[in-house]
Amino acid sequence: MDCTGAVSVSASKALLSFSKNIIVDVSETAGLPDLIKNSYRTGGASIPIVIITDPAIQKIYGRFDHPAMKSQKYDLLFKDLKADISEAQNQGTFFSGQNAPKILKVANGTLQNWQSSAGTQIKAKLIGIEDDSIYLFETEAGKTIRATAQQLAPESVTKARQSAGLN
Repeated sequence: MDCTGAVSVSASKALLSFSKNIIVDVSETAGLPDLIKNSYRTGGASIPIVIITDPAIQKIYGRFDHPAMKSQKYDLLFKDLKADISEAQNQGTFFSGQNAPKILKVANGTLQNWQSSAGTQIKAKLIGIEDDSIYLFETEAGKTIRATAQQLAPESVTKARQSAGLN
């Protein structure tokens, strides 16, 4: 016998790595934004239905129903979705309901050592600064890391701002 609750809980845990979970009771669908309502209606009769959207609810990045999630192979199931969200964030098209973020892209960044405020080091290249407060790095493995000035050592903040031509 399938256990919908177990899939819901494990899917929620997998989604927490890159999204915020909002659970809507079936009786509350009339109050949902139209984009979500339409996606829900076309999602089939299997519950739960997981719909991934940007925070502004402007674009749906994926929709998964119970049969799709039964395997619980979420790394594989959500792989393309996570890549699409990451790409949208890097391009500044993942909207939070406010104005689009202003991203100062840093061309020709080189791999350097950066230090966190906790003292840990990472080797990455600076690829941009978002809204003058979030520093975007790309690791040797190609992973994008976002860090606030508070998360970086003051020397790394200064170095990043100089690399971007801000100081």
